[in-house]
Amino acid sequence: MTEHFDPWVIWLVAGLALILADLLLAGGTSGVLLLLGLTALAGMAAALLGLGLTGQLAVAGVAGLLLLPVVLWFMRRMSGGRSGTARRDTRVGGETYVVERWGERLGIRVLGDFFPVRLVDPGDGPAGDRPLAPGERVRVLRFSGITAEVCRVADADRSDPADARRD
Repeated sequence: MTEHFDPWVIWLVAGLALILADLLLAGGTSGVLLLLGLTALAGMAAALLGLGLTGQLAVAGVAGLLLLPVVLWFMRRMSGGRSGTARRDTRVGGETYVVERWGERLGIRVLGDFFPVRLVDPGDGPAGDRPLAPGERVRVLRFSGITAEVCRVADADRSDPADARRD
């Protein structure tokens, strides 16, 4: 016994599966799966209008091209418009870390990973004469590649060094 599905049902299932995959796998931040899902829904609309497979694929392709800038705008809007700020990681903002030595390098552990550090001034000026030493507390300003650009925690901000974050 063979069952026949209308093409619009296949487009619908594919579109909803892609959109759901974007939400579940990427937390709604992929954009690619969202775009493909919306494109499949456009193919579904073409199938409902009675177009053949070639027409459905053409409508889906044109819809994908037209929806690309819309999805990019939407994703940028959802990220708070912070385009170009991938160097800043909100998960480490405001946290203090203890400088440690790993092999020949000084660095910090952030979210379980070791990152080499570069001492910078919070105002992007010179960092000062004294180099960092193991055990000092620092605050991450930004990342440059895998290097954490840090500043020393001011003496007024210091509390018990045992409460410094060491993930």
